[in-house]
Formats: sequence, structure tokens, C-alpha cells
Amino acid sequence: MNEQPPTDAAIKVELRRLGAWKREKLPDTPSGRSLARNLKVSPTTVSEWLRGNRVPQSCHVLLALISFIRVEAQRRSLLETAVGDGDGQPVAQLLDNQRWRDLYEKDSLRRSQLGSAAAEGWQARAFLEAQTHRTPRSVERDPRHPVRSWTARQLGVHAAISGGPALAPDEDFVLPTFVPRPHDRALRELLSAAVEHGESKLVLVRGDSCTGKTRSAFEAVREVVPDWDLVRFGEAESLQAALELNNIRPRTVLWLDTGHHYLYGAIGESIAAALRNLLDQGDDLVFILLTLWREDDHILTSAPRPGQEDTHLQARSLLAQANRIIVPPDFSNEMNAVRQISTSDTSLSQALAADTSAITQTLAAGPALLDHYNNPAGEQGFHGRALITAAIDARRLGVNGPLPLEFLRVAAPGYLTDSQRAEADPESWFTAALAYAELPIKRVVSALHPLPSAAGMGPAPGVVGLADYLEQHERSVRRLICPPATFWTAARDHLATPDVRRLARAAAARGRFRYAASLYCSVADHGDPTVLGLVGQIREAVGEIADAERLYQRAANDGYPVAMIRLALLYEKAGNGSSAELLYAHASRAGNIGATMRLAQLRERQRDLADAERLYTQAAASGNSRAMIRLGRIREKQDDANGAEKWYRKAMHAGGADIILRMAQKWERGGDWTSAERLYSLAADCGAAYASVLWARLRHRKGDLAGAEHLYRQAADAGSTGALVHLGQMNEKTEDWSTAEQLYQQAADGGNVGALLHLARLRRKNGDRAGSETFCRKAADAGEPQGLILLARACEKRGDRAGAESMYKEAAERGGATALFRVARLRNRDGDEASAALLYQQAADTGNTAALVRLGRLMERAGDRTRAEHMFRQACDGGDSNGVTEFMRVRMNSDQPLTYGLEPDGTPSAPW
Repeated sequence: MNEQPPTDAAIKVELRRLGAWKREKLPDTPSGRSLARNLKVSPTTVSEWLRGNRVPQSCHVLLALISFIRVEAQRRSLLETAVGDGDGQPVAQLLDNQRWRDLYEKDSLRRSQLGSAAAEGWQARAFLEAQTHRTPRSVERDPRHPVRSWTARQLGVHAAISGGPALAPDEDFVLPTFVPRPHDRALRELLSAAVEHGESKLVLVRGDSCTGKTRSAFEAVREVVPDWDLVRFGEAESLQAALELNNIRPRTVLWLDTGHHYLYGAIGESIAAALRNLLDQGDDLVFILLTLWREDDHILTSAPRPGQEDTHLQARSLLAQANRIIVPPDFSNEMNAVRQISTSDTSLSQALAADTSAITQTLAAGPALLDHYNNPAGEQGFHGRALITAAIDARRLGVNGPLPLEFLRVAAPGYLTDSQRAEADPESWFTAALAYAELPIKRVVSALHPLPSAAGMGPAPGVVGLADYLEQHERSVRRLICPPATFWTAARDHLATPDVRRLARAAAARGRFRYAASLYCSVADHGDPTVLGLVGQIREAVGEIADAERLYQRAANDGYPVAMIRLALLYEKAGNGSSAELLYAHASRAGNIGATMRLAQLRERQRDLADAERLYTQAAASGNSRAMIRLGRIREKQDDANGAEKWYRKAMHAGGADIILRMAQKWERGGDWTSAERLYSLAADCGAAYASVLWARLRHRKGDLAGAEHLYRQAADAGSTGALVHLGQMNEKTEDWSTAEQLYQQAADGGNVGALLHLARLRRKNGDRAGSETFCRKAADAGEPQGLILLARACEKRGDRAGAESMYKEAAERGGATALFRVARLRNRDGDEASAALLYQQAADTGNTAALVRLGRLMERAGDRTRAEHMFRQACDGGDSNGVTEFMRVRMNSDQPLTYGLEPDGTPSAPW
């Protein structure tokens, strides 16, 4: 059954009434500009509120708006008059504070229910509620033309080195001959099939910077849909406006190059929701062509940890629909084609002279740009490098907007030595440094570059962008470095509020609590007092409980439910259960499902199962699968097996399959195999293929080999390649090597990279070392660094230490830090601490902060407290919460105990 979206919110209807009355009776006083100044927002925002297009971000701001209008209405003796729109309501009632507070709480509850399973289909469209009164300023600036009329330069393809004599000013963009690779053919086939079947597609072209993603997409659409419209967007706001107005015509390519500029933050969630809606409509044939770096794809598609805020819900849902085209980092398999074409292409010829298969990076002058950044010359170079580094740190820690030059100027001194600062000319250093940072490298790329003006021609004044090649490369290089104090103060004073909020979170994650609190307070000063609850969490972390309680109370008074929950938890710890209950109840009425769950758990502990069930049912109505599972557990305790199964099935359909399966595994580990089997059966019946695999493994443990094989085959028939692997293992145990290899190969052909590792192990067991290494290499080439780690371990067994080290390093370069970490953990469990420490260090060298924490613990056990503290500090600087905890722990008994967090340079903060 198709769910219908809710009608327009009551609070928006009332805001429209209020706005209409004010425009008629109080057209000039208080003016929109005066209200904006007092409420610390823009006049446009006030106008949006009074037209019912948007709701103020907090109850505090809403009530302040009402108060300013009521004061003027009272001064003009209008409170006792009728509103005049036909219902006879007096103005005093229209402007009543309690009435608006109730409307706000009801709206909060309504919005919280958007997370329900029933509402999920229309949740994406909630971001598109009527905004017809607003004329987006940037839609008209984002032109649509046929694909064939766009040039590579206009669509963001990197310019290439010329390989010839200096170019004339009007010939400053070189496009080398296109050398297709297998992924190019896959992309064209995907688009062609979509056109043939009339299907809209979201295509994600994923790869590292300067590997040819944009060029691949450009060549594909030119060949497959040359007559379609193509529209590109210079900024996220422009895309958002076009989607809100449904301004996308059929047979259009939406060109979203460097997609991380569109999908992060609140506006990114809005865009992702609108794009989901566009794809779900299905009537209008469109292609959404998106390019992303590998790490951004991982971040945006990863589910939050328990207790963590889900900041990418819409982006994750959108990207789950993406057809991924993976762009390899080099031309290692196409070098002959490159050499052949290079005889008539001077750019390719010069790229070949660098003696590397990283052709696209060389063509885009990426290595030369890195050299310009890493090896500055003279005073101008060091100062310019400081500006660039501040820009890199801003980007890697969450700044999505343009980079203000004033921010870079104020931040830069912290990246310089005392002597470099002392020798600088205070009048001219910044101009010279900016010239170095903006210097064109090989005439194709600059570290810092101008951004287009938001209105009209020319560059935007006072802001710059950062070269994406530098941004991606230095993300990992600087991952374990905390920016200096000047960076944080410059951010507080010169960046946009959303960016400041993200940086506050980054500072807190690194234990720089004083700076995090300062940044959050800046956000509060600019109109969002709810962040005071986050300052409260920081004060609580440093032991200032009374101060934390005061801040939680302030944020709670402004209607921030999370602060109510934090305050309630403090009351619970202090033994004040009745006050905690009142706060949970208030936050629950405001629509916070977490508070409803906490209140239900309290009732359950108090053995008030009737009220607990009522509250869990309320949470379940909003789609909370955990509440459904708790209801199932209550019914089980009441011996109502049918009722329990009903709730478990609802939880499965509401997205709670993982929780159900984890619960079944917990019962299995506890020896309650009957209950575990019942849940596995239920989950499999609801379509969770992996449940059949887990159920089969349990049957195998019980000795029911026939039952296990039946379930594995059932899962395999449903498309589970993992089930094929398990069947292969069963046959391997009976020494049916041939059948086992066939099953592993079938799983590998189905895309199961792990099956290649089983084939490698099977070949090695049978003495075929060459065949084993071939499968290991295939696994590595398919994106599984564990293949290289197995090769490295084979080298170790042969005594080839150098070969093993080389393999480990290659695994790390291919993103195998996690695999290295896992191998290190195994070595550690086996008692080989020396080997574990080496592997932890190699994983840490790639930016894996968890490896640093493990390494620190090893050092501490070995008695090397100084090195342990250094490792914990590095993990802390990299934003690892366990690193912060461990560093604080080892500092507690030192001469300089760490209580109030760290300064940017790593020294303990004084009380603040």
C-alpha cells in the first residue's frame, strides 16, 4: 500500500496566518530587517518564517519572534481586536506564547515520526514542502544545454600538461587523446541499457583524485546521450533550489562532479532526499552522474555507531541505489595503448617520460603540485605553504564552504616557526604568500584558486578554493596532526556557522575541549542556543558536573530534547529518579524517541510492564525497530509466542534485521539454541538471506550436516555467495577438493572476493604455491588487500623478510590498513608481540588511529610509558575517542594530569 505524505504542518499554517496579519496591520514595524538583526538571522529567513515556508530552528527563536511582534501589537492596542480572517480569533490568542510552544512541540513530534518505516517512502519528499514564494537566486545561473555543446573544460575535466612549447593565452586548456579502460566500457554499457529500457539511473563514478573520473563520465555521456540536456550546478544551494522547484526536465543529465560538495551537512541531506524523490518518481527519464572519492563513498554509506548521531541518513539511502563504476588508480594494464597513442600526442608523450603508470595524475600536474607544496623555497614559499596547509586542515576537518582569505591569513601564523614569523614583513607577507599559493603549476593547476562569483561574472571576492588533488592526498598525510591554536580561533571568527559547528565536533573528538566549547558558544551566539547542550557534554567530560547541569538546563529550556536526556542521565546517576522521569517524559512529548525508549526501560525496571508496553508501542509507531523487539521480549516473558513473533516480524520489516540476528547470535553463544533457531527461521522467512547462513552454521554445530547443507543451498539459490563459500568449506572438510574448488570458483564468479582467498588457501594446501599466489594477487586486484597480506605471510614463511615487508606496504597503499590491523591483532593473540607491533605501526603509518591505540597499549605493557603516551597522543590528534580516553588515563597519574583536555600543541589545558 502506498503511504500518503502528511498534510502541511499546523505550525506552518499558523505562521502564514501570522505573516498575513502582520503584513496587513504591522507592515513596517517591526521591520523584517529589525527582526533579523535581533534574532541574528537574515531578513530572507524572517520572510520565509512569516510566509510559512520554514519553521524557526528552536522554540527559543520562535518565541522571541512572537514576542517582538506582540510588543508592537500591544503598543498599538491591537491585542483585543480580531485577526480578521473569518474565524473571530483575537490577536492576543494568535500571539499567545504557550499556544506557539504547543504548536512547536507538536511539530517536533511530527518531524520525529519521519523516521518510521511507514513514512520512509515519503520522507525524502518532506524536504520539498511548498516554497513557491521563494525565488531561488541561482537556478537561472546554472545553464542547461545539450550534452554535445558542453566542453570538457566547462564540466570540470582537469587541464593537462601541454608537452610542447608555451601556449598562447587563448590556448591554455589541453585535452589529451582519450585512452579507454575497462570501466569506460562498463559505464557506456550501463547508460546505453538504461536508455534502451527507459530507466532513470544514479551512476556513481568512484576513484581517487585525478584518476580520470570526470573524463570517463564526459566521454560516456557524449557518446550515449549527446542530444539530452545536461545541467551542472556551481553550488549546493543552486542544486537544492532546482530540485525544490522540480526544475529538472525529462532526458536530462544532472552533472554532479566532486559529489562531496553536494552531499555533506544539512543541505546535503536535503539534496540527497530530493534526488531520491527524483529517482522514485520514475516517470521522467534522467541520469544523475556523480563522482566521489573512495573515502567519501565510505563515510557517506557507513551506518552510525550505537549512540552516534546519524548525519548521513538520506545520503546513505540515496547511494544504496547507485550503480558504481570504479576507476582504477593507473593505466598499468593499458600502457601499450598509451605508448601507441603517445606518438601523435605530446601530452601523453611527456607523461610517459615520467616513467609511471599514473598517467592521469601526471597529466594533471598532480605530482608537480605536491612538490610545489612540499618543497617551498624562501620566505614567500614558507608563508604560502602555511596558507595552503590551513586550507587543507579546514577541508579535512569538515569545512565545506568557500575558504575566506581572512580566515587563512589569521590561521597561517600557527603553521610557521618563530623565526619565520619574526622575519616576515607585516605589510606584504600575506600578498606574497597568496601569490605563491595561487601560482599556476605547469599552467594547469594551482594549490589555491579563485571561485566563481555567486552573481555575475568574475571571481567571488575574498574567498578561494583548494585543489582537490592536494585535498585528497593530504587528508591521509595530515590525519594524525592537530591544527594549531590560530586555526581554531580563525575558524571561530571568520567561518560560516555550519562549518564552525563541524569544526567544534572535530575539536572535541581530538580532546581540544576548550576550543570545542568556544566554537560551540560562537554557534550559540549566532542563533542556535541548542548547542549549549553540547558544551554541557564537554563540561561533563572534564568533571564540571554543576556547570554541565546548568548548560543542559539552558538548552532544555530552549526545547532541545537531547539536552533533556543528558540532564536526566545526570539525575539518574545522582539517584534523583523522579526528576529524571519528568525530563524523559517532557523530551518524549517533544517527539524524541530516544527519551521514550529510556522512559520505557525505566518502567520495565520498575516492573510496570503495562506502561512500558504502552511507551514501547508509541516508539514502535514511529518505526523504531528496537522498540518492536523489546515488545517481542515482553510478550515472550508473558508466554505469548504468537504476539512475540508478530513484533519480531514487524521489526524485521522496519529494518531491524541486524538487531534480530545479533540477538539470535547472543542466544546461540549463551547455549539457547532453540530460541536462536526460532529467530533465524523467522528472519529467513522474512527474506534475510544471511539468516539462512547463520541458521545453517548452527545446524552444522549441532551435527546436522544434512540440514546445514540444505539451508546453505537455500541461501545460495537466493543469491548468497557466502553460502557457496560455506558449502565449499563443508566439502573441503570431507576432502572433496574438486567440489570445494568448484563452489569457491562459483562464489568468486558471483563477486565474492573472499572466495578467491579460499581458492588460494586450497591451492596452497595442495602444494600448488604458484596457483595460490595467483589467486592472492587476483583478490588484491579485486580490492581485497588481504590477498597481499597472505602473500606477505607466505614470504615470511620462506624467510623472505624483504618480500614480506614489500607486500605489507603494498597492502597498506591499496587501503589495507584495516587488514593489517586485523593480522596484527591475530599475531598479538598468538603472543607474537614483536610482529604485532610492527604491523600495528604499518597500519598506523596509513592513518589508522585504532592501530596507534593498540600499539600504545603494547608499549605500556612493555614498560615504555613515554612511547605509549606518544602513541595515545597521536591517536588523540587523529580524532580517535579511544585515544583521547587512553591519553587522559595515562596522564591522570603523571606530573601534569590531564583533566581539562589538551591545548592544540598537546600540552594539558588549564581549567577553563
